[in-house]
Amino acid sequence: MVLMSCGSDEEVPSAAPAPSFAPPSAQAMTVEGFVVTPQTMARTLEATGSLLPNEAVPIQFERNGRLEKLYFQEGANVKAGQLLAEIDDSELLAQKKKLEVSIDLAEKQVARGKELVAIQAMSQEEYDRLLNSIESIKADLALNEILIGKSKIYAPFSGTLGLRQVSEGAYIGPSDVIIDLYQIHPIKLEFDVPERFLPEMKTGQNLTFTVVGQDKPYEARVYAIGTELNPETRTVRVRGIANNPQQVLKPGQFAKVQLVTSVTQEAVLVPTDAIVPILDGKEIFVARGGTAQAINVRTGERRDAYIEVLNGIKIGDTVIVSGLMSVANGSKIVINRFVQP
Repeated sequence: MVLMSCGSDEEVPSAAPAPSFAPPSAQAMTVEGFVVTPQTMARTLEATGSLLPNEAVPIQFERNGRLEKLYFQEGANVKAGQLLAEIDDSELLAQKKKLEVSIDLAEKQVARGKELVAIQAMSQEEYDRLLNSIESIKADLALNEILIGKSKIYAPFSGTLGLRQVSEGAYIGPSDVIIDLYQIHPIKLEFDVPERFLPEMKTGQNLTFTVVGQDKPYEARVYAIGTELNPETRTVRVRGIANNPQQVLKPGQFAKVQLVTSVTQEAVLVPTDAIVPILDGKEIFVARGGTAQAINVRTGERRDAYIEVLNGIKIGDTVIVSGLMSVANGSKIVINRFVQP
């Protein structure tokens, strides 16, 4: 759900034009007025979202084997490159020794073959087969060393571990997740914005958010705006990023987001009581020369008991805020009191 609220950093001045206390004529109505003063109004987009890890990866081996050793504690912080686990590589080590012996023997055969070729006791073809056998064994040895290297797994980045899902001694494969690794400092914030607000959205915007169970507001910055709208909700996905040095914020937490989309320095605000609904829109009565003048207006955002007026009136105008059921365009009026915010 997305709402809009408005904030102001300027108060309506307490001073107002002195009311006219002249005795009203038989035709004049006594009304209350409100003097329009400039207001600075921030338009704030309110949305709900969720926290996401900055980075997340499941820790898995690339080959099958028996889980030999775990080198971590659940929920612990780890550094990039830190050894996390290893699987049994005894069979691979035995194969490596066998291949090393085979290479040594093959090299001796090649050396002897070279001598035999020199005295024409061996054909060049047989000698070439000896050379090829060495290359084949070396390739097998290289593959063996790669598999041995895959017997240990290291943290790909610094972060925080989740809860482990296997035990030492278990036979595991590439599809088995040992544990998940998260980077939550910084932490990401994801929320949806209706398409009508897209023109006001841009990367680099600052926002604040709160999470359930904490009254403290956190600060974040928009770093990415989606390029495609959800055709069902007509919203676009937006992501922000926030510092989380103490790691008190956790992935999956529900967040309430507030983002200032624009600021109007001289907004025109009037009491909501001054707005009169009519058949084709809304109107306001302005006091001019002792008479009430009806003006059709368009309204913008609300701020508590006030509403923004987008056209028709200006700073300094006096708006009628009482007796509106009896006032008509051209009615004679006398203002006996000015309403203060």
